[in-house]
Amino acid sequence: MNLQRFSEMCGGIELHSDAATLKSKSRDHFWFSPILTEALEQRRADLVATPKNKNQLLQLMRAAVACNVPITPRGSGTGTFGQAVPMAGGVVIEMSGLNKMLWHRGSTCRAEAGIVMGALDQLLQPKGWELRIHPSTRNSATLGGFVAGGHAGIGVINYGILRDRGNLLGLQVMTAESEPRILEIRGDDIETVHHAYGVNGLITEVELPLAPAWDWQDVLVSCDDFMATARLGDALARANGILKKVVCVNDWELARHLEPLSALMPEGRPVLITMIARESVEAFKSLLDEHGAQLHFFGPQGSGPNHEPFFEYTWGHTTMRVLRQLPTVTNLACIFDASCLVESIGRVHADIGYEAHLHLEFIRFNGQINAQAVPLVPYLDREHLADLTSRIESCGARSANLHTYLLQNGGMKRIDEAQLAFKRSADPSGLLNPGKIEGYADVAKVSDRLNEDIKSSGWAY
Repeated sequence: MNLQRFSEMCGGIELHSDAATLKSKSRDHFWFSPILTEALEQRRADLVATPKNKNQLLQLMRAAVACNVPITPRGSGTGTFGQAVPMAGGVVIEMSGLNKMLWHRGSTCRAEAGIVMGALDQLLQPKGWELRIHPSTRNSATLGGFVAGGHAGIGVINYGILRDRGNLLGLQVMTAESEPRILEIRGDDIETVHHAYGVNGLITEVELPLAPAWDWQDVLVSCDDFMATARLGDALARANGILKKVVCVNDWELARHLEPLSALMPEGRPVLITMIARESVEAFKSLLDEHGAQLHFFGPQGSGPNHEPFFEYTWGHTTMRVLRQLPTVTNLACIFDASCLVESIGRVHADIGYEAHLHLEFIRFNGQINAQAVPLVPYLDREHLADLTSRIESCGARSANLHTYLLQNGGMKRIDEAQLAFKRSADPSGLLNPGKIEGYADVAKVSDRLNEDIKSSGWAY
């Protein structure tokens, strides 16, 4: 690695080497996991580069390959698995300078990877459209970062998870070669790059289908007990005629830490957080009556506490808000048996609910209504997490591992020979986000050594 020559070849590009910038830009939200914090806390880039356009990005890639400098692409650092942490030093390429919407044509748009998803939504909504799927960090996460590291979020109750056919239409990817290629990836080939942490190409543009922009209402509801709230969530998820954007259920012991929203919650009652289109209000209230639920807040998106939209109390924001109150807590992840969803949730809740408080997000998955759970639990040690994971799987649910930075070990990405071949073609020197795929030169050696005690049956398909 020749950093001096690299810097010389990057004339005109904004480079940073001060300690504060190197620390802040070498991190993401890995602090959700004590295990990842221990493994990643001290990792640092040698340089941070902020290209302003694609020509500067090409210049950076040529220089990195010529000087054998590892490359870690970065959006806003809102991922939680160490995706943006440089394992081998080198340069972090911050993509925030490539932030334009390139075009919008009816129900489709294309934008540069560094655009913040909330900014893109603001450009689309006056035209009657919005993003189909976005993370709870919509107002800070970049589009390319979400595609490279995310898999679900707000909107998946309607459209399935991000990798489902039709949710991503096209990606433009830059390779890490002496003369980088610009590739257009479309159709099923998108899966080679989606949720791959940038290990096999740097995403520069994303083409997306859009959804109609409804007049969303923030809603907070409670029921007598957790399973009653889960049944309401299930019924709402299956109510095809009721327009909703997110369906989130939280145990009271977890929900009471969701400040400042918790001030609206009745003591001791599990809650459902949702967003309902104004057109569906009457049908939704009839559903509440049917389930004996109590309504505690109903108002236009962003009219609640601190003017925060209610999707910022769901998905990853749930964990983030609780961890800020209870820093000794961490999370697990599982998905249930869709053929008997409520019963499956009940089995897991009966087994671990007294020590791991359940947070459910209802989703469309593999053509069926399901729920993804992110139980929050006091962190004791790795053995305790491994035991809880085994108990979840013994209840018939499938688990993912949120405590590994290795791509193949999380359970949400299948690594096969076709993807590894693409990696070798696009990154022959192994410079793109090195250390995130173990044994990528040989699919037979893709194995789990870091986290072999925390198993993951996963739900890649």
